[in-house]
Amino acid sequence: MVTLMRSDVKTVTKTVNKARKDSLMISVTGGRVRFFSVSYQNGRRKQRQINGDTARIYTLANRAFQRELLRRLKGNEVLLSQAVSQMQSLDLMQMLPDLPKHFEKLDPLRILNPGLADSGFTYPNPSQNEFPREVRLNIGSMDPYEWASMPYCENTDHLEYKVHPTRRGVFCRSKSEALLFEIYDSLLIPFHYDEVLSIGDQLISPDFIGVRRDGALIFHEHCGLLTDEYRARNDWKPGLYAVADIYPGVNLIYTYDSVSGSLNTELAEAIIRDIYWL
Repeated sequence: MVTLMRSDVKTVTKTVNKARKDSLMISVTGGRVRFFSVSYQNGRRKQRQINGDTARIYTLANRAFQRELLRRLKGNEVLLSQAVSQMQSLDLMQMLPDLPKHFEKLDPLRILNPGLADSGFTYPNPSQNEFPREVRLNIGSMDPYEWASMPYCENTDHLEYKVHPTRRGVFCRSKSEALLFEIYDSLLIPFHYDEVLSIGDQLISPDFIGVRRDGALIFHEHCGLLTDEYRARNDWKPGLYAVADIYPGVNLIYTYDSVSGSLNTELAEAIIRDIYWL
C-alpha cells in the first residue's frame, strides 16, 4: 500500500507541476455565481472573469482537486509509513527468533497445521516409479494438500546435482531452488518440486508446481544465470508451455539469479505472493 501510494504521489505531483499556476475562484453574490481565474504576477494578484469558458472553469476546478489530492496523499503516506514501521510480521519464519529455543528444527507446516500428521500427509512425495502425468491447469475439486501428497514422477536427470538440502530433508539442484523451496513451504503453498509432466508427446519438468486457492496450478521455472549456454538449452520451453495454455504472468513464473549468482529472496517471494494471491 505504501508503494502504491508513493506511486500515486509521483503521478499527481507531475500533473500539478505541469499545470499553469492560476487557480479558480467562485463568487456568489445575491444568488449570482461568477467564476474567476486568479493568478499572481510580480507579487500582484490578478483575476479575470471566465463565466463563459466552461472548459476553463472545470480545468481549474480539476487543478484545485489535484492539489488537495496531493496534499492528502502525502499526509497519508507519512501516516501509513509510520504505521508500517511499527507493525510486526505475522509470518512464522519471522517469528522464530521469539519462539522457544530450537523451534527452527521443527517442521513449519506441522506447527501451523498439527492435524496434517493424522491424515498421513507427506510433502512433497516424488517417486522414480511413477509415470509422467499429462499437464493440467487446475486440480478441480481435489483438496490441495491431498494433491500435494500424491506420488509424482521425479525428474531423475543429473541427480548428482541434488545436493542442496532444505529443512524438510529434500535435496534441490541449486542453492536458489532450495531457497525457493523454503519460500513455498513458509507460505503454505501445496506444491511439487521437480515433477516431470507430458505435453503431447514431449516432457517438461518445471522446478515447482503449486496450487492457488482457486485450484489453479501455477508453474515456476527458476532460470539461474542467463548464460548463452542456458538459453540454448531452454529456449524451447516457453513455446511448449504455450501449447498447454501456460503463460508468464497468468499461470507461469520465471525467476532468475542475480549477476553474482544469488537469489533475491524478497523479490522472489513478492512475485510468488502476487501470482498466488497471497
